[in-house]
Amino acid sequence: MRVRRREELVCRWRADGLEAGVPDRRQWIQLSPDLVKLLEQAGDGVELDDLAAAFGAEHEPDVRKAVDALLDLGVLVREGAQETPVRRPELWERWGAVAERFHTETRDADYLVDSPERADVAAEIVEEGGAPNVFKEYPDRPVVPLPRKLVPLSASVEETFAARRTHRAFTGQPVGLDAFSTLLFHTFAPHRFVHGGQFGTQQCRVSASAGGRHEVEAYVVVHDVVGVAPGLYHYAPSRHALELLDGAADRERVAALSYRQEPSYQGAFTVLTTAVANRLAWKYRHPRAYRLWMYDAGHYAQTFALAATALGLGPFQTVAFADSEVERFLGVDPAEEFAVYLLSAGVPDGAAGDPPLPSDFTFPPPTHLA
Repeated sequence: MRVRRREELVCRWRADGLEAGVPDRRQWIQLSPDLVKLLEQAGDGVELDDLAAAFGAEHEPDVRKAVDALLDLGVLVREGAQETPVRRPELWERWGAVAERFHTETRDADYLVDSPERADVAAEIVEEGGAPNVFKEYPDRPVVPLPRKLVPLSASVEETFAARRTHRAFTGQPVGLDAFSTLLFHTFAPHRFVHGGQFGTQQCRVSASAGGRHEVEAYVVVHDVVGVAPGLYHYAPSRHALELLDGAADRERVAALSYRQEPSYQGAFTVLTTAVANRLAWKYRHPRAYRLWMYDAGHYAQTFALAATALGLGPFQTVAFADSEVERFLGVDPAEEFAVYLLSAGVPDGAAGDPPLPSDFTFPPPTHLA
């Protein structure tokens, strides 16, 4: 029988030594120096007899026992004409072992629903203290208060749903201050507050958020909004105001961050959203919680798109940007707060319209749907 080391392993150093895991299992295997040597010897494939002999006759039973255990754990795999090759799903061939292992670690978390342990765990978290601030503010920066008389969203739900598009062409007209203020309020500000039990006061925003943590922050680059000078601002939802961070920020700065995707910077304003991840991690302490900021960023983006559509504006969204460059531009620490989504809006160019379907268009058979 021939065995070989699995092509991709995920490793980590712990206080008591090196551990390895296979991408599609949650187990970690502690690797002694002898096991590391065994895996090195297995390499791209070796006969089991030769592998056992490499450690000396006196150790052969232990080597064979270790090989059996490592085969069961998936760290070693059998190869040869009589063996079925290990086949990985194509998506993990494309995304890699690290992404596969992370996906594995985030599955099947125990949320302690309807469990007496739930209240005890919550009490421990609250007693530990250190809750992150639910609002971020820049108190030393110039402030632009936004109108609190919001534009009525009179378009029907049916009309708004039918009209929602990702727009890539704008007229270049400025956006009015009231519409701009209304869009930011409905997308990012709390509408009301409720008692969250042990976790205190919680916000009710239009967008859903895991545990009401609302870790999404909005940074707005104003290009052409009536009554607001161009520049980079932080939107402060607690006071519905803009805090000026950089008066020199302009379309060219956004273009450089977003691979020059024109709708990212040719509208009236661009919103760069981030996740202050510890607002989630403080309450949700298992790897599955890493998914939550992705969901929440999507909730906010859809609220933005629908509210913009109801206001007669054209929304655009993309995740194609240089994360590190965006974070440097915003002046945030990526270990605590990281870029998640780019949104923009402007007066849509109605002449662009929807691209027409080809005259010979037919729906593809279901098996060919991408």
